[in-house]
Amino acid sequence: MTGVRGFGPRLRALIVPGFGRLWAGSVAVPLACLAAAGWWYWVDVTRSQVGEAQRTVDMVQEQTMRALETQEAALQALQAYVHDMSWQQIRDSAARDFARRLVAATPSVANAGIIDPEGHVAVSSEPVLPPPGLSFADRDYVRAFPVGTERRATFVGEVIASRIDGRVQVHLSRPRLGPENSPDGGVITSAFTPEQFERFFSAVAETDSTGFKLVRSDGMVLACYPDAVTTTGNHLSPDDPVLAAVRGLGPGETRVLRSGSLLSGLQLTVLRQVGDYGLFVIHSTDPLVVRTNWLHQMTPAALGAMAAMLLLLTLTARAQHRTRQERADLLSRTTTAEEGRALAQERADLEAQLRQTEKVAALGQLAAGVAHDFNNLLQTLLLHAEMLQQRPENPPHVRSSAAVMVKACLRGTDLTRRMLDHARRDEPASGEINIEAALHSVQVLVGRSLGGRHRLVVSAAGALPRVQGSPAELESVLINLVVNARDAMAAGGDIALEASTEQVDGDPLSEIQPGRYLRLSVRDTGHGMDEATLARAGEAFFTTKERGKGTGLGLSMARGFAERAGGTLTLVSQPGIGTTVTLLLPVSAEARSGVS
Repeated sequence: MTGVRGFGPRLRALIVPGFGRLWAGSVAVPLACLAAAGWWYWVDVTRSQVGEAQRTVDMVQEQTMRALETQEAALQALQAYVHDMSWQQIRDSAARDFARRLVAATPSVANAGIIDPEGHVAVSSEPVLPPPGLSFADRDYVRAFPVGTERRATFVGEVIASRIDGRVQVHLSRPRLGPENSPDGGVITSAFTPEQFERFFSAVAETDSTGFKLVRSDGMVLACYPDAVTTTGNHLSPDDPVLAAVRGLGPGETRVLRSGSLLSGLQLTVLRQVGDYGLFVIHSTDPLVVRTNWLHQMTPAALGAMAAMLLLLTLTARAQHRTRQERADLLSRTTTAEEGRALAQERADLEAQLRQTEKVAALGQLAAGVAHDFNNLLQTLLLHAEMLQQRPENPPHVRSSAAVMVKACLRGTDLTRRMLDHARRDEPASGEINIEAALHSVQVLVGRSLGGRHRLVVSAAGALPRVQGSPAELESVLINLVVNARDAMAAGGDIALEASTEQVDGDPLSEIQPGRYLRLSVRDTGHGMDEATLARAGEAFFTTKERGKGTGLGLSMARGFAERAGGTLTLVSQPGIGTTVTLLLPVSAEARSGVS
């Protein structure tokens, strides 16, 4: 645990001040692009797989219709052959030989026959006739056409085992029409085996986990792949959502069900009705196909993102290394410059060169160049995401995913914009600041814009010494702090801006050197901050304001100004009481010499 707690300080020691955002951007921008590409590819792969599954179901439905039409043709041929015959003539005729030739000519027809009104076999294409007393009146394909029925549509029976040879079969039946062209209680039948459809399912299956089923509207499974139908009584579970979807499916309608996720695998189940037979084709895709295709498309994008990240990290490391070397060189040269105006001037030139190198060379070349390229990439992804979001034909979940992509792209664009702004900002001019003039300028600029409910009260304790820095930057810092105080005081009130001098004694735990300092405090009586918020208040881009009303850079800029001047910034806040922000700035060298 001690090693873990010590990792943070060691990491901060490795990062040169001002490079933290570049390191974060070098990782965040490629990851944001990769996430946007991942959503885009997931939507595209899913849509493509749905189309492929629908085309497969259309092909299977068409093949099933052809097989059933062949069965219909066999039934019609047998009906036409015995149309004008009595039942005795049917038994004594060559109808059995005709049924055998019919089955031999149509391999998809397993057998064909005629059942008389008593449920006994009058004609059969089977090599061995059933015993004369064997009745088939209990079969559902026979019971579908009782004596006196007016129904003439073809009936598809359940899966049964033949009482002659034990084969698993599915029978189709129609009523036998007598000489008066009306049902006389007999039934004409033909049959197919589930294996005939299962062989076709196996031929079109994409993988071993691809599923096909041919089911009736009551859930009876007539054929199945990869788990073949070898016994009777195979039904879909009553609480199976697929069965509920089957019963709600209309003629010619196709329905797609989704289950699973990206991690577990997305399975698509496509349903399609087969003609007017009360049959349905169910096609289930392999759950791993969508994920595999997505990973295949994501591999180049991931490699590109990793390459871009490595490039950014390498450029950042080189820029930081160069800055550290120049800083070390500067420090080594300034330590020997103890006397003379020439040495002092050289030190000033080196300091200016260091600041120019840190901001222009590192931030300008790296952030302005690389971030600009990534901004163009983000704009391309943002354009495609908005196009996907605005297509009305896309399902809601697709448009929702596109909205997430748009937000991610906008965040990445905002990050690169802030990197560019920071990189292109000029170094403030260095000099001595007249504190009285700066306070007066802040009072003039802010006093009238606070509104009628707020008042800025400026107070100074005696003559104030000058400090080192940029007057414009100090005024900007104070204005930001006053505006923050105003925003924290929704009910209005007085905002105190106080200035005084303070002598800081030597303290080993202190972050600043002993000496004389100028204290600038901005105090409000607003809602204050709790401990968690106070701990993060100085972080860049952290803000408690509403979206669009704050950048989270005010306190960060103030802290940076104080630290560059050799001072510090402190925050004291209590919920319900208010907040006080204090800047301690070292008095300039000339002011110190004047006092001494």
